[in-house]
Amino acid sequence: MITSEYVAKKPDDTLLTLKVCIGIPEPDGADYRCKVEITALSFCEYVYGIDALQSLCLVVQCLKYVFEPLVRKGWTFYLPQDLEYELDILSVYFPTQSTAS
Repeated sequence: MITSEYVAKKPDDTLLTLKVCIGIPEPDGADYRCKVEITALSFCEYVYGIDALQSLCLVVQCLKYVFEPLVRKGWTFYLPQDLEYELDILSVYFPTQSTAS
């Protein structure tokens, strides 16, 4: 299992510790799945792919869909060991892709 921890600051200045847990890809019939859990947000879903690697890659897209709306609502994110500097979570973990010329 992969885990990461962040501190989220809601627009009302409430702090919330977010522990992101990603399960190891596991077979699910002919496909694979990874469990994604963020307990503080009551988020627990499986992400499916045609193989282990695709299921893991699609977890990143799933997390982007979780964090993007929060950022739009004014949430800010920090690493637990450094609450002084905001973490631009969208740019750091979900950079925009450029197309090759």
